[in-house]
Amino acid sequence: MQATGLIAVWLHVPPHREEEFHAWYELEHIPQVVGLEGFVSGRRYCSDTAFPKFLALYETRDERVEDSPGFQHVVTHPTPWSGRIWTFFGKDRIRQNFARIAAVVHRDMEAPGAVLLRAFRSARPLGGTAAQEAGAAAAALDGCTQYRLFQQTRDPARYLEILDFASAEQAAGPDVDAFLARPGRGLTEGAEDVSAQVYTATGTPLIKR
Repeated sequence: MQATGLIAVWLHVPPHREEEFHAWYELEHIPQVVGLEGFVSGRRYCSDTAFPKFLALYETRDERVEDSPGFQHVVTHPTPWSGRIWTFFGKDRIRQNFARIAAVVHRDMEAPGAVLLRAFRSARPLGGTAAQEAGAAAAALDGCTQYRLFQQTRDPARYLEILDFASAEQAAGPDVDAFLARPGRGLTEGAEDVSAQVYTATGTPLIKR
Protein backbone atom coordinates (compact mmCIF):
# COMPACT_ATOMS: atom_id res chain seq x y z
CA MET A 1 0.00 0.00 0.00
CA GLN A 2 1.39 3.40 -0.95
CA ALA A 3 1.56 5.81 1.98
CA THR A 4 0.95 9.50 1.28
CA GLY A 5 -0.31 10.43 4.75
CA LEU A 6 1.48 10.70 8.08
CA ILE A 7 0.32 10.94 11.68
CA ALA A 8 3.02 12.22 14.03
CA VAL A 9 2.64 11.96 17.80
CA TRP A 10 5.01 13.58 20.30
CA LEU A 11 4.80 12.42 23.93
CA HIS A 12 6.63 13.00 27.20
CA VAL A 13 6.38 10.88 30.33
CA PRO A 14 8.26 11.07 33.66
CA PRO A 15 11.46 8.98 33.71
CA HIS A 16 10.08 6.55 36.29
CA ARG A 17 7.17 5.78 33.94
CA GLU A 18 9.25 5.12 30.83
CA GLU A 19 9.61 1.36 31.28
CA GLU A 20 5.85 0.75 31.32
CA PHE A 21 5.36 3.36 28.59
CA HIS A 22 7.70 1.43 26.26
CA ALA A 23 6.03 -1.88 27.10
CA TRP A 24 2.59 -0.43 26.30
CA TYR A 25 3.77 0.85 22.93
CA GLU A 26 5.48 -2.42 22.01
CA LEU A 27 2.88 -4.88 23.24
CA GLU A 28 -0.39 -3.03 22.68
CA HIS A 29 -0.51 0.37 21.07
CA ILE A 30 1.64 0.07 17.93
CA PRO A 31 0.05 -3.28 16.94
CA GLN A 32 -3.42 -1.88 17.67
CA VAL A 33 -2.98 1.24 15.55
CA VAL A 34 -1.04 -0.26 12.64
CA GLY A 35 -3.61 -3.05 12.48
CA LEU A 36 -6.30 -0.53 11.56
CA GLU A 37 -7.53 -0.08 7.98
CA GLY A 38 -5.44 2.54 6.17
CA PHE A 39 -2.32 2.33 8.37
CA VAL A 40 0.89 1.21 6.69
CA SER A 41 3.58 1.36 9.39
CA GLY A 42 4.47 2.56 12.86
CA ARG A 43 7.93 3.59 14.02
CA ARG A 44 9.10 5.06 17.32
CA TYR A 45 11.89 7.49 18.14
CA CYS A 46 13.33 9.31 21.15
CA SER A 47 15.60 12.25 21.92
CA ASP A 48 17.53 13.11 25.06
CA THR A 49 17.48 16.82 24.19
CA ALA A 50 14.00 17.43 22.75
CA PHE A 51 10.70 18.04 24.52
CA PRO A 52 8.58 16.03 24.16
CA LYS A 53 11.13 13.24 24.37
CA PHE A 54 9.27 10.56 22.40
CA LEU A 55 7.96 10.50 18.84
CA ALA A 56 5.81 8.02 16.93
CA LEU A 57 5.42 8.23 13.16
CA TYR A 58 2.55 6.37 11.52
CA GLU A 59 2.48 6.18 7.73
CA THR A 60 -1.06 6.09 6.40
CA ARG A 61 -2.69 5.47 3.02
CA ASP A 62 -3.57 9.18 2.85
CA GLU A 63 -4.37 12.10 5.14
CA ARG A 64 -8.03 11.07 5.48
CA VAL A 65 -7.18 8.03 7.62
CA GLU A 66 -6.95 10.12 10.80
CA ASP A 67 -10.70 10.80 10.60
CA SER A 68 -11.59 7.17 9.85
CA PRO A 69 -14.01 5.37 12.21
CA GLY A 70 -11.38 2.83 13.23
CA PHE A 71 -8.80 5.35 14.36
CA GLN A 72 -11.36 7.61 16.01
CA HIS A 73 -12.64 4.63 17.99
CA VAL A 74 -9.12 4.01 19.32
CA VAL A 75 -8.88 7.69 20.30
CA THR A 76 -12.27 7.88 22.01
CA HIS A 77 -12.41 4.37 23.51
CA PRO A 78 -9.01 3.68 25.10
CA THR A 79 -8.23 0.25 26.48
CA PRO A 80 -7.67 0.01 30.25
CA TRP A 81 -3.91 0.01 29.70
CA SER A 82 -4.10 2.97 27.31
CA GLY A 83 -6.21 4.87 29.81
CA ARG A 84 -3.54 4.32 32.46
CA ILE A 85 -0.68 5.35 30.18
CA TRP A 86 -2.53 8.49 29.12
CA THR A 87 -2.43 9.69 32.72
CA PHE A 88 1.38 9.53 32.53
CA PHE A 89 1.76 12.10 29.76
CA GLY A 90 -1.35 14.24 30.40
CA LYS A 91 -1.05 17.43 28.37
CA ASP A 92 2.48 16.58 27.18
CA ARG A 93 1.17 15.15 23.93
CA ILE A 94 0.95 16.58 20.41
CA ARG A 95 -0.72 14.83 17.46
CA GLN A 96 -0.51 16.24 13.94
CA ASN A 97 -1.81 14.90 10.65
CA PHE A 98 0.05 15.48 7.38
CA ALA A 99 -0.31 15.03 3.64
CA ARG A 100 2.85 14.23 1.71
CA ILE A 101 3.94 16.72 -0.93
CA ALA A 102 7.09 14.96 -2.11
CA ALA A 103 9.33 12.00 -1.37
CA VAL A 104 12.79 11.18 -2.69
CA VAL A 105 14.16 7.75 -1.77
CA HIS A 106 17.92 7.42 -1.93
CA ARG A 107 18.24 3.93 -0.49
CA ASP A 108 15.57 1.54 0.75
CA MET A 109 15.72 1.07 4.52
CA GLU A 110 12.72 -0.24 6.45
CA ALA A 111 14.10 0.83 9.82
CA PRO A 112 16.11 4.08 9.72
CA GLY A 113 18.39 4.59 12.70
CA ALA A 114 17.34 8.21 13.13
CA VAL A 115 15.23 10.97 11.63
CA LEU A 116 15.83 14.68 11.32
CA LEU A 117 12.60 16.65 11.61
CA ARG A 118 12.51 20.25 10.43
CA ALA A 119 9.23 22.10 11.03
CA PHE A 120 8.41 25.55 9.73
CA ARG A 121 5.60 27.89 8.77
CA SER A 122 5.42 29.33 5.27
CA ALA A 123 3.05 32.09 4.19
CA ARG A 124 3.27 30.92 0.59
CA PRO A 125 2.04 27.53 -0.61
CA LEU A 126 4.86 25.11 -1.37
CA GLY A 127 4.81 22.82 -4.36
CA GLY A 128 6.58 19.61 -5.15
CA THR A 129 9.27 21.02 -7.44
CA ALA A 130 11.31 22.74 -4.72
CA ALA A 131 10.84 19.73 -2.47
CA GLN A 132 12.10 17.37 -5.15
CA GLU A 133 15.15 19.58 -5.59
CA ALA A 134 15.79 19.54 -1.84
CA GLY A 135 15.38 15.78 -1.80
CA ALA A 136 17.86 15.37 -4.63
CA ALA A 137 20.37 17.56 -2.77
CA ALA A 138 19.88 15.46 0.39
CA ALA A 139 21.24 12.45 -1.50
CA ALA A 140 24.72 13.89 -0.96
CA LEU A 141 24.34 13.70 2.83
CA ASP A 142 26.23 10.86 4.47
CA GLY A 143 23.78 8.15 5.51
CA CYS A 144 20.62 9.91 4.29
CA THR A 145 18.24 7.28 2.90
CA GLN A 146 15.08 9.30 2.23
CA TYR A 147 13.74 12.86 2.12
CA ARG A 148 10.06 13.78 2.53
CA LEU A 149 8.08 17.00 2.77
CA PHE A 150 4.64 17.07 4.40
CA GLN A 151 1.93 19.71 4.81
CA GLN A 152 -0.17 19.79 7.96
CA THR A 153 -3.86 19.24 7.26
CA ARG A 154 -5.35 21.40 10.01
CA ASP A 155 -2.90 24.26 9.52
CA PRO A 156 -1.83 24.21 5.85
CA ALA A 157 0.75 26.94 6.44
CA ARG A 158 2.80 24.49 8.52
CA TYR A 159 5.21 22.06 6.90
CA LEU A 160 7.42 19.23 8.10
CA GLU A 161 10.59 17.96 6.44
CA ILE A 162 11.72 14.46 7.43
CA LEU A 163 15.13 13.11 6.51
CA ASP A 164 15.80 9.44 7.30
CA PHE A 165 19.33 8.46 8.26
CA ALA A 166 21.09 5.20 8.89
CA SER A 167 22.38 6.49 12.25
CA ALA A 168 21.89 9.34 14.70
CA GLU A 169 25.52 10.39 14.25
CA GLN A 170 24.95 10.92 10.55
CA ALA A 171 21.70 12.81 11.17
CA ALA A 172 23.60 15.28 13.37
CA GLY A 173 26.63 15.60 11.12
CA PRO A 174 28.14 18.94 10.03
CA ASP A 175 27.10 18.39 6.42
CA VAL A 176 23.47 18.34 7.58
CA ASP A 177 23.80 21.82 9.08
CA ALA A 178 25.29 23.04 5.82
CA PHE A 179 22.44 21.44 3.86
CA LEU A 180 19.76 23.11 5.98
CA ALA A 181 21.49 26.50 5.86
CA ARG A 182 22.49 26.49 2.22
CA PRO A 183 21.60 29.70 0.38
CA GLY A 184 18.79 29.74 -2.11
CA ARG A 185 16.67 27.07 -0.44
CA GLY A 186 13.31 27.75 -2.04
CA LEU A 187 11.40 25.84 0.63
CA THR A 188 12.30 27.88 3.68
CA GLU A 189 12.90 31.29 2.17
CA GLY A 190 10.94 33.68 4.39
CA ALA A 191 9.82 30.81 6.66
CA GLU A 192 8.90 31.36 10.31
CA ASP A 193 8.88 29.21 13.46
CA VAL A 194 11.71 27.08 12.09
CA SER A 195 12.87 24.27 14.36
CA ALA A 196 14.93 21.14 13.78
CA GLN A 197 15.50 18.10 15.96
CA VAL A 198 17.10 14.68 15.61
CA TYR A 199 15.27 11.66 17.01
CA THR A 200 16.90 8.23 17.35
CA ALA A 201 15.00 5.05 16.55
CA THR A 202 13.75 3.00 19.48
CA GLY A 203 11.47 0.02 19.87
CA THR A 204 10.43 -2.40 17.14
CA PRO A 205 9.08 -0.92 13.89
CA LEU A 206 5.88 -2.49 12.59
CA ILE A 207 5.28 -2.51 8.84
CA LYS A 208 2.13 -3.91 7.32
CA ARG A 209 2.77 -6.42 4.55
